[in-house]
Amino acid sequence: MKKTITDEIYKKLKEAKHLSAVNPDKSYEISFEAYTMSRKHNLKIEEGYALTSMAFAYRAKSKINNMLECSLKALEIFEEEEDISGQAKASNIIGIAYFYSSMYEDALKYFLRTKELYSNIKDDFLFSCVLNNIGEVYRESGIYNKALEYYFEALEVTSEKEYILNTASIYSNIGEIYYAEEKYYYALKYFTKSYDILINKNDMVTLGEVENKLGKVYFNIGNHIMAEEYFIYSLSRLDNLDNKYYAIDVLVSIAGLNLERDIDKSLYYYDKALNYAESLGAKKKLCDVYKLISQLYEKKNNYKTALLYYKKYDRIGKEISALNLGNKLEILRIELGHYKDNDKFENVKKRLENEILKQRAELEKTKESNEILEKKAYEDELSGIPNRRAISRHISSMWQSCKKNSEEVILLMIDIDNFKRYNDFWGHSKGDECLKKVAVCINEIKEAKKEIFGRYGGEEFVYFAKGLNCEQALELGNLIREEVEKLGMHYIFDDEIKITTISVGGVLGRASDINSFEKLLEESDKQLYRAKEAGRNKTFIKCLSE
Repeated sequence: MKKTITDEIYKKLKEAKHLSAVNPDKSYEISFEAYTMSRKHNLKIEEGYALTSMAFAYRAKSKINNMLECSLKALEIFEEEEDISGQAKASNIIGIAYFYSSMYEDALKYFLRTKELYSNIKDDFLFSCVLNNIGEVYRESGIYNKALEYYFEALEVTSEKEYILNTASIYSNIGEIYYAEEKYYYALKYFTKSYDILINKNDMVTLGEVENKLGKVYFNIGNHIMAEEYFIYSLSRLDNLDNKYYAIDVLVSIAGLNLERDIDKSLYYYDKALNYAESLGAKKKLCDVYKLISQLYEKKNNYKTALLYYKKYDRIGKEISALNLGNKLEILRIELGHYKDNDKFENVKKRLENEILKQRAELEKTKESNEILEKKAYEDELSGIPNRRAISRHISSMWQSCKKNSEEVILLMIDIDNFKRYNDFWGHSKGDECLKKVAVCINEIKEAKKEIFGRYGGEEFVYFAKGLNCEQALELGNLIREEVEKLGMHYIFDDEIKITTISVGGVLGRASDINSFEKLLEESDKQLYRAKEAGRNKTFIKCLSE
């Protein structure tokens, strides 16, 4: 009777194993039936294998905490029953659970234990799998020489037994190491080996992944035609399968390919990757794409939009960090439930403290990056003084207060005279130096007077002050103009040496009498035009209160 029940349980577990990747819910349901039967008939070893089967179903459903709970229970049973094969299987699943939770030290501990157990029971397929898993831990930890050592050992086992798909996976992992080390010849060699196996095995998803990796290698060695070809193959394959998750990586690769030659096309592919990630709720990928888009806009000197996407990246990153920490805490709680002595309890407690410290360090790092980008968004990249956006933001924020208190305000528009001639004579590099020197000169006057000054665009600057009368406003405009002239920057035009000067145009009046800051800008620009028309190197101030 018991043998019949045992046979039925193993039959269910075999069926559950085949279903775990394609239908994890059904796989779990069948595994749980086997678990219930084992418990009912007090079949401890079968109960352990049913728990490992449930753990595999949880793995496919990405329920890592449940996966760990089942595999720890299974390990306890197999240790009590002295079942070596079961211990190896349960230890391997526990290692995978820790690996998925980025707890690499714990993962390695269980994988090494599994390796030792499998070497005793001579299960070559599972032995090669755990060697590959150990390699993955070292790869994620950045210890590439150790990762390769285990990958090649796994490869020896799979090659002897012709575990062909496992071999393809290991080739791809070896390629990843060489790619990370920028050894592109070897990366290409091993990705191609993996590709040649997969193309004959009809594993379309894995094939699409490897095609993307091949494309990235070709991109890095400068063969953009081959890179694009592999990226398009990969994207087409994954789109046909409606596999948006892996397609996101390919879209990011295509965006990177277009970054130098067509930035708008690059943005199109980043946006498409963003849409895929949002539709799937794939937070890690969403976070990565937000960061890449932020960097793209920063490259375009569009710091405002760069900051917008960086804040989105920051927000999602914090959500992921909180989720990861929560998962780790839950894993440690589960682990504590299986430890009965104080030493192990203290060890888990120490690991928890370390995780919290890591989390704080990450948050501080993100905060610093945010502050740098925030500063860039409102700072002129060339001169380091406030840019147009910062000036508009600052003055607009104080405008209502100025109107309410009927304060006298002055806005000066400042433009470098004949700057194109200077630029044409000396070249753009010297032209940039000229802009910086003018900015520094006027900024020193601003610092002494505690007023507002910034670059408005091109060779144009603005200066804002309060509490001056008409005579003082004119004195300020002339002071700025004369100090710039004293810099003695020159160029030659029509065989004559010309000193670089500026023209200044401004409007002074009560803020309550001026409709808006935009109106003040418009009127000041008119005065600047008058100064230019009068022969340049002039100061024109319009006093509205006179």
